[in-house]
Amino acid sequence: MAKVTCIVLFLVGVGLSSIQADDGKNRSEVENDLNHIIEDCIKEHHIPRILFSAAAGTGSTHALPPCFWSCCFKGVGVLNSDDQYDIDTTLDFSKKLFGDEDYEKVEEIVKKCESVNGASVSNGNIECEKSVLLADCLFDNAKKHFPNTFSDI
Repeated sequence: MAKVTCIVLFLVGVGLSSIQADDGKNRSEVENDLNHIIEDCIKEHHIPRILFSAAAGTGSTHALPPCFWSCCFKGVGVLNSDDQYDIDTTLDFSKKLFGDEDYEKVEEIVKKCESVNGASVSNGNIECEKSVLLADCLFDNAKKHFPNTFSDI
């Protein structure tokens, strides 16, 4: 389950590097900050803890409200003010959170998901829709590169 937590933290935390980069925090402190962001978004969107845990463990983005993902991604800067996925921030943070062995896989995942920037979304809530597309891409690719991380619940 530790790798699932790390992947979920990765999903919402990639933008945190711009905030944390120069304050000397270690990995566990960054993960703690990310947990707070996740918890705030869970509360804001009234998501039962068991639902969040199940969705994170299976990589099921659609089990959670679309704007939950937006809350997380916007909260840490993964999606910028133009609702674009910030790949440079994502890659910078990935280097800090993942070891060399996993980083190569994570880097590939991050780069594959850059395509969400060109994806068309309906006239609904663009940041929520784009966030779901990004979460789908990240989880789908994480499942390929880290197959033992997710359950088949």
